[in-house]
Amino acid sequence: MLKTDLHLHSGEDAFHKLGYTAKDLIEYAAKLEFEVLAFTFHRDVFFYKELSDYAKKKGILLISGVERYIEGKEVLLYNVSQSDIEKIKTFDDLRIFKKKKNILVIAPHPFFKRSNCLGKKLLENIDVFDAIEYSHFYLSFFNLNKMAVKIAKKHKLTLIGNSDTHYLKQIEMTYSLIDSKKSIDSIFKAIKKGNVILKTKPISLKYFFWRIFRIIMKSE
Repeated sequence: MLKTDLHLHSGEDAFHKLGYTAKDLIEYAAKLEFEVLAFTFHRDVFFYKELSDYAKKKGILLISGVERYIEGKEVLLYNVSQSDIEKIKTFDDLRIFKKKKNILVIAPHPFFKRSNCLGKKLLENIDVFDAIEYSHFYLSFFNLNKMAVKIAKKHKLTLIGNSDTHYLKQIEMTYSLIDSKKSIDSIFKAIKKGNVILKTKPISLKYFFWRIFRIIMKSE
């Protein structure tokens, strides 16, 4: 079982003001025995050989990814390059591209109350998604992942746990165990088949309000 997190941000992401580097995160994740990671910056694919080699030395398979805006909504794409994502501006573009290349498409925090979350766009384009994210950001009595669970069950899509890390302490709050060999093709197949165990627990009320404050102050 591969301990996995496919939704990560670090200080190199120009969209955020984060106080740690990608290598800091890889080193921290390695100590927590993660084996598969993906950086998913908002505008750019942050993936290069030196970083991939650094992760490999730490026992981690690094997969290229991006949190792409498609028709104004956030979509997670994997095994893509910068030139690839520049061709994908609409969901129809994504449908066409999926026929040409082995990529993975995940719906991140689709029903959270932000304008850039997928919402009804997920239902309108459910055919292009391979999995739906179960986000770490929920309380025991307030959980915006519930609709994601319902939609995943209805459409027989995999629920995959990700941290959407913006602070190092987030990375183990929610993650996935994937029953797969340690290769991109095998991992994608396992996710699409549903060979994933969701590992998650509610956050504390203190942490919830701290994150809300940070978001309001636009410090992340």
